Amino acid sequence: LVGKPIEFLFGELGIPAGRLQMLKAVAIAPWALKPVIALLSDAAPLWGYKRMPYVVITTVGALIGSAVLGLRMSTSVPAIVFSLFLIFLQISSVDLLVEAKQSEEVKLKAKLGPQFFTFTWLGINFGQVASVCLLGPLIHHFGPRLPYMIALPFIALVLWPTLANFLGERPVPVEERGLNIRMLRMHPVLCSLTVLIGTLILSLILGTFLLSREHIVVMAALFALVVLGSFLVFIRWEITGPVVFYFLLGLLSFNVEGALFYFYTNAPDRFPEGPHFTAYFYTTGIGAATFGGVMVGFITGSELFKSWSYRGILKVTILLRAATQLMLLPLLLRWNRFLGVPDAAWVVTVVAADSVVFAWRWIPKQVMGAHLTPRGMEATMLGLTAGTFNMAAILSSYFGGFLLHSYGVRPVGAVGESAALANLWKVQVLAAFAPCAVLFLLPALIPGKSQTEPLIEERPESATYRSAFEVMLARRTAAPERP
Repeated sequence: LVGKPIEFLFGELGIPAGRLQMLKAVAIAPWALKPVIALLSDAAPLWGYKRMPYVVITTVGALIGSAVLGLRMSTSVPAIVFSLFLIFLQISSVDLLVEAKQSEEVKLKAKLGPQFFTFTWLGINFGQVASVCLLGPLIHHFGPRLPYMIALPFIALVLWPTLANFLGERPVPVEERGLNIRMLRMHPVLCSLTVLIGTLILSLILGTFLLSREHIVVMAALFALVVLGSFLVFIRWEITGPVVFYFLLGLLSFNVEGALFYFYTNAPDRFPEGPHFTAYFYTTGIGAATFGGVMVGFITGSELFKSWSYRGILKVTILLRAATQLMLLPLLLRWNRFLGVPDAAWVVTVVAADSVVFAWRWIPKQVMGAHLTPRGMEATMLGLTAGTFNMAAILSSYFGGFLLHSYGVRPVGAVGESAALANLWKVQVLAAFAPCAVLFLLPALIPGKSQTEPLIEERPESATYRSAFEVMLARRTAAPERP
């Protein structure tokens, strides 16, 4: 209800495709701020609880942001982005704190990991399917702001299970309330990395509004190097390998959705050659194909890949994803018309197939993430890894936007935009093949284990055990002093 209307909100303002992606990335930046949320919940309990107060506070903020958008009280770009930011802050917070509880359960029952996450994500997917079915008619007939009013009761509904303590959270003992200095001292590296990622994301947000496109992209590249270097130096290899792999995979999955939005929805006077999809079909038709494909992927993936290793799953799904992304080329070049295949049938088929493959790759990633959390630091470690992956996705929007601009793909929803969309197919080819580059790193970074095997066996309570920094420090301490 709150995510898909974003493109229409910015599209109404005539924002270029590349810029639209960057603004959307800022709006959903709370997904990358998960480590900060996790650290606060672990180290600074409020009113005796670690999770409940943060869910309540972010829910109140989301209600304000959604009401401001729905009542048209925000009309400028910064105001719209900030309102969306508040909404996604609540969504990411709830998602993280529930995942932390899941991680605790999965480590107790490792063999049920794939089925557990499949069940969870199927439930989420059912809600998403219902949402896109409702969104299409709402946006088509009433515009992109009404969905935020419809979302208000659903946002508030989170308060019921939270205040009823469905997560089974126990009050923190009175003597342990306040800032948990002991935890910060026990895990200085995790806490420092959390602060670092939070600082980088906030800097990127400010840079989006204050710097030129070229400077923003340079900043994004530098931030990516800082994150990769930090994990390689300070975090144990069992965690670092998968995090680096998925970070690079997300980084190279260049996002071009801003241009595809205009390609699909531009009216005949704006893009005569285009498919001219209505807001109803773009939201509900393509949305249903997306989530339908994801649902099929979740249902089939847990059985198809039950005994496969992580490496095998990733190798197959990365190559398949490149193929499904390339399947968009006939539509972008308009070849499907010569083949007699309607635009709607082509795009629905491609999107559904791509979503199936995406789901096949998603569940193992979630299971692996649950196995890579040190005991007692589930929320912080999950937040750090999830925040890192989401940061990669956000940076891919910046790099994708830069590619679109570099290739002259700069639609704004104005009359006569055929030339502005002519090179979109070239960017799509790059976006399809770029993720395949990480396949060369697969044996070095991903463990050759199945989804039911534990990944951290030695010192499972430590995130830094035998990290490069710890090894170097140990050698330096053990080295005899020179006379």
